[in-house]
Amino acid sequence: MKKIAIVYTLIFVGLFSCNEESSETGKPSVEELKEIITQKEDSLMLFQKENKIIPDTKHYDLIHALLNFYYKYPQDAYAPVCLDKVQMSYSGLGIYFKAVQFADSLIDKYPKYVNRQMVLESQASNFDIFLEPRDTNKVKHYYSILLKENPKLEKDKRAGIEMRLKHLDLNMDQYIEFLSKNIHQ
Repeated sequence: MKKIAIVYTLIFVGLFSCNEESSETGKPSVEELKEIITQKEDSLMLFQKENKIIPDTKHYDLIHALLNFYYKYPQDAYAPVCLDKVQMSYSGLGIYFKAVQFADSLIDKYPKYVNRQMVLESQASNFDIFLEPRDTNKVKHYYSILLKENPKLEKDKRAGIEMRLKHLDLNMDQYIEFLSKNIHQ
């Protein structure tokens, strides 16, 4: 009986000691969560550096850590970075419907995010190329925002986006074929 009580005590202590929350505030600090994220990112980089296949669980662990930070500290300057990394992680995993959901949250909640242009481009691409069925209205929506918010966008990039918008009736394969025929003439 004494051994059972000791085992239960160890399990109880183990459960609470593994908790990510700091005892003072009831939630982990910004620094604690950033450290957890850094450790998970370093782990992924180590797999890449060693040319190992990265298990999906490693990606999901990182996503969980990033979302944990975002939900606990949505006003922190690092929160939009976390959402951006989440949407990129889901894209990397090929889970585009989740990627666009988190990218939409990022676009809606953080209009001044420093990498907003890249996120808008990613959204347009996801709806144009990766999500089935294609949603040309969404493609137009994100590219229109991108053009409106970036009046000093490089000329070539602006021209490329405007050309794509003119030919949204073509899927990406058809569009590439169209471009290759018209460039060589």
